Amino acid sequence: MTDLAKHNQTMRKLFESSDFDSLRSMVDLDTIDAILRQCLSIEEMREAGSFFTGQSLATKAVASLQKPIDFDSIILDPNCGAGNLLIECSRKLETKSTLSLTLQCWGKVLWGFDIYTHFIEAAKIRIVIEAVNRGVLVDCSLEDAFNLLANIRVQDALLADKNDLGHVTHAIMNPPFSVWPSPIENYWKRGKVNAAGVFFDKYLRLLPHFCCISAILPDVLRSGSRYSDFRDFANLNFHGKCMVWGRFSPKAHVDVFILSGSLLMDDKYFINWHKDLGSYTPISDFYDVTTGPLVAYRDPEEGKLYPYFHPKNCPVWGTVDEVTEKRRFNGRVVEPPVILVKRTSSPSGKNRASATIINITGLIAVENHMLIIKPKSKKLKDCYNLLKILNSQETNDYLNDRARMRHLTVQIIKDIPFKWS
Repeated sequence: MTDLAKHNQTMRKLFESSDFDSLRSMVDLDTIDAILRQCLSIEEMREAGSFFTGQSLATKAVASLQKPIDFDSIILDPNCGAGNLLIECSRKLETKSTLSLTLQCWGKVLWGFDIYTHFIEAAKIRIVIEAVNRGVLVDCSLEDAFNLLANIRVQDALLADKNDLGHVTHAIMNPPFSVWPSPIENYWKRGKVNAAGVFFDKYLRLLPHFCCISAILPDVLRSGSRYSDFRDFANLNFHGKCMVWGRFSPKAHVDVFILSGSLLMDDKYFINWHKDLGSYTPISDFYDVTTGPLVAYRDPEEGKLYPYFHPKNCPVWGTVDEVTEKRRFNGRVVEPPVILVKRTSSPSGKNRASATIINITGLIAVENHMLIIKPKSKKLKDCYNLLKILNSQETNDYLNDRARMRHLTVQIIKDIPFKWS
């Protein structure tokens, strides 16, 4: 964070010397990411969960708030970082004639928490610059301006309580996407979980009823089988809608969605996490789907020697009828004919369900980066029938709506419609 502190100091000096032209670009929501990447190592950014919301995504997140922002609002970003979302929110507020009058009004509306002092400092400086860029008369020092933004402060968002948040009318957030140890409370099970889910869950419990929320969240919370309890809890406490956005930014390889609505308990309302396909027959009615059991780096090469299949020796949309590689294995093996699908799958790829038919005699060992689809009929022709479905644009569209994660899951494959009309 040392370089970020230096960057903040540079902005302070430019403000104090009234070099506002040089500061003008500091509130560009797209270029700040590149600036801060120069100040922070990738390890620091990951530790802080600090990947900054670009202009188009910030605009959409703010526009998704169900009620407009005005001077009667109190809008909180509990993970405000360098302030991109708060700056975009400030653009919904009028300015007054002077900087002090403007910040006196804005400071009552704009609330932000972050655990890093340098981020809070950067957020405040940039909000001040935003006001100056909009033509207010500078009539106060930077320190006086900071004091008028007192509700943007260093605070651990996970340690806030209802007393801190009772008057919040709007919440907007881009929580960290880091993987954390589970809090092991409520429905959270042991192991690692996505931090964004923990934050969003926490604020569903803390914020007052009818508070408007717009949250930028990683797609794993929408699609991952491990987060079904998270989605059930959101369904019970949040009246809103889910909008798939796509990739967070050119430099952040994660897809996101915007969850927007208001806090309202309603057991008759369900969030549409995916497109409603109506009544249909899933492929699980005719095929069994499992994950390959062999973990190459962990399982010892002991036991019987089997034909061995993994992503590198499975030609996409091809049929393998000869053994090309063998490996010893003591675990569960599979009898062909089967279809193997690569689990790693990017939404930007041409085909999401890249598949190969294995049609050899005898049992085979399959690596765990492959999904195994076995026809219940045990017939090769049903493998070919399914291969056509997996290679269709309709299946691509289904998978891109259902899961924009970088891997496919057993349940997602099971739910593929067997026939497209």
